[in-house]
Order: sequence, then structure tokens, then C-alpha cells
Amino acid sequence: MIVVCRSPKGGSGTTITSAALAMMLAAQHRGGGYIVDLAGELAPALGIPDPPDTQPVDVNASLKLLSFAPRELRTPVEHNWKEVANQLLSYDAPVVIDVGTGELNESFERIANRTFLVLRPCYLALRKASNKMSHGYLRNDGIIVLEESGRALTPTDISTVLKTPIVSTIKVDPSVSRAVDAGLLSSRIPAALNEGLRALVEVLSIPVPKKAFL
Repeated sequence: MIVVCRSPKGGSGTTITSAALAMMLAAQHRGGGYIVDLAGELAPALGIPDPPDTQPVDVNASLKLLSFAPRELRTPVEHNWKEVANQLLSYDAPVVIDVGTGELNESFERIANRTFLVLRPCYLALRKASNKMSHGYLRNDGIIVLEESGRALTPTDISTVLKTPIVSTIKVDPSVSRAVDAGLLSSRIPAALNEGLRALVEVLSIPVPKKAFL
């Protein structure tokens, strides 16, 4: 199973959502799992050192991180994305790809079993998502909503505007920020993330036919 998480607007929670989803899927799979960083924020969010380019490193006992993101103060590395996609297809384990707000490479479009949009109930984020989806730039299979108290928009509003089902609702909770700030996200998933993603993880854990190599 290869899952892509992306968002049209920064600050939507894509990195933390991707990390929690990958940790939960890896914990349920006998061979563990992988998370792929295309945005450059996963290592610090998980509280681990930046990994060597393209080399997998342990996040915890069941999850490995691979980074293909550009690094600050470094010359960007050119990757053969078709080769990277085939590498991910070769893993007999769940893979979560954090795209952030970047464009999704065509090779990853082809190998993804599921692509999810991560959104807060924010008018600006919803507007960007609507504009991109209307032009075919933000194809996805469902929306993961980070629900915040005090917002005028609801998950139902987002689903109605984007004509896309909500696959998970995560309540924004200070415990998540505290876990990230303390560097503890990789060792224990906060309850808000666990509860919000549990049902989706059960669905994604069902075996699916493997896609052919590119």
C-alpha cells in the first residue's frame, strides 16, 4: 500500500498527519513500514536527525524514513523519480509519502494506491484546494480534516465544496504540538492523532493488489 498525503496550503498539518499515519500502518505490518519525505520537515517533526540523502534511517522499531527533499544551504540533488518510484514499489511494506504543498511527480501519481488531501477548515486553504481541483491539479481520493474549535467552516462544508468524501477527522489538540516540540512524536502517537486516524488505518491495512513497476 502506497499512500500520498498533500495539501494546497502550508500549515495544514500534512507532515504530522503523514508521520502519524505511517507510524500506525507500520506498527500493524509485520515487516514495518516506510515514510518518504518530499517536503523536508519530517525528521525534525519526528525528533530525529536529518537522514543522509536517499538512505533509509530508523524512526522507531517499525518505521524507516527516506528523504528526497532539498536541504537548506545545499545544492538540490536531482533524482530519477521513476527509479525512486520503482524502489518504493519493491518494498513489501506500507509506504506513506509526504508531499507537503509541492507538486506530485507523475511517477508517484502512478504508484499511489490512495492520495489524500490534508486540510484545516480554513477559507484560504479551501479556496486554494477548490481552484486547483477545478483545474485537475489536485486529484485525491479523500480528505483528512484537522478540525479546530471556533472555525466557521465544518468538515461537511469542505466535503460539499470539494465534492470529495471526508476519510478522517482529527481534532486539533495541544498535546500534538507538545509531542513535536519535545521531540517525542516518533516514540508515542498522541491520542488525538490515534483516535482520528484509527478507522482510516484499518481500511488501509486491507491488502490491495500490488501495482506493476514503471
